Amino acid sequence: MRIDEFSKISGVSVYTLRFYDKLNILKPNSVNQNNKYRDYEPKQLSRVAEINSLKELGVPLKDMSDFFSAPSNDAKMIRVIADRQISELQTKIKHTEDQIKHIQASLFLYNNGGFDMVNGITVKTTRAFLAATLRDQYDKGTKKYDEFSTNLWDKLENEIKKNGGLLSTPCLTLYYSGLYLNQDNEIVDQEIVEPLTHGLVVGEKSNVVIREIPSEEVASIIHTGGFNDIGVTGNKLIAWVKENGYEVSGPIREIYHIDQKNTGNLSTIELQLPLKGNQ
Repeated sequence: MRIDEFSKISGVSVYTLRFYDKLNILKPNSVNQNNKYRDYEPKQLSRVAEINSLKELGVPLKDMSDFFSAPSNDAKMIRVIADRQISELQTKIKHTEDQIKHIQASLFLYNNGGFDMVNGITVKTTRAFLAATLRDQYDKGTKKYDEFSTNLWDKLENEIKKNGGLLSTPCLTLYYSGLYLNQDNEIVDQEIVEPLTHGLVVGEKSNVVIREIPSEEVASIIHTGGFNDIGVTGNKLIAWVKENGYEVSGPIREIYHIDQKNTGNLSTIELQLPLKGNQ
C-alpha cells in the first residue's frame, strides 16, 4: 500500500514515516524506482506498535535501530530498558518525596513559632495546624512502653498511607498524664500526632482523628541526645513554669526534630508546655 494509506491505518504521519525510514527503524517494503513512491505491507503495522511501545519505555528513536538489528531484540533487552526506566523514575520519586518532606518540615517550623537551639527556656506562640492523631493509654505495670509506642505509631502511619496521605516531619506526642505531668499515675495517657498539609478522610470505624492542634502560648526547651535523660529536661521545664507564675493549660508536647540530611538520627527533641496566665 502507498505511504499515505499506511499513514492513515497506522496513525503515523507521512512525515514521521519518512523520518523512521531515515533512522532505519521502519523502512518501506519497497520503493518504486521510477516515481520513488514508498510502499508498505500490513504486517509492518506490528513494527509501528513496537516503536510506540519502546517510546513509552523512554527509548530514544535514534537508539531503536541498534535494538531492532540485534539478534535477540525482545525479552532480555526490553527488561534491561524497563529496569533502567523504573530506576530513574524511582530516583525522581524519591527526590520529589524529599522535597515534599522539606516543605512540610518548613511549614511545621513556621507554625511552631520557630526553632531556637538555645540551652535555656523560651516562651513563644505556636500557630494552629491540621493533624492526624491517635490517642491511647498505657499501663506502666503491664506492657513494655517501646512496644506499645511502636504499635501506636504503626497504626497511625498505616491509616494515613491507606487513605492517600503523606507522612511528614516533625511529628510529635502529646502527654496528658503519666509522663512529665502527673507522673505518679500508673496510666500513661498520650496522643500521637502527624501534621497534615491538607485534609484527610479516614474510615468511620477508624480510631484516627483528623483535627486542628490549637495555637498556644508555650514554654519551650530543647533537649539533645535523643531520649537520654529527657525526663530531667521535662522536670526542668515544669519547674520553670511554676517558678515564673504560669499554670499548665494542656498536655506537654514532645516534638521530634529529625535531621533532614540524616532521617535516622533523632538527636533533638523539643518539649513545649502550654501556658495559662502569669501571676
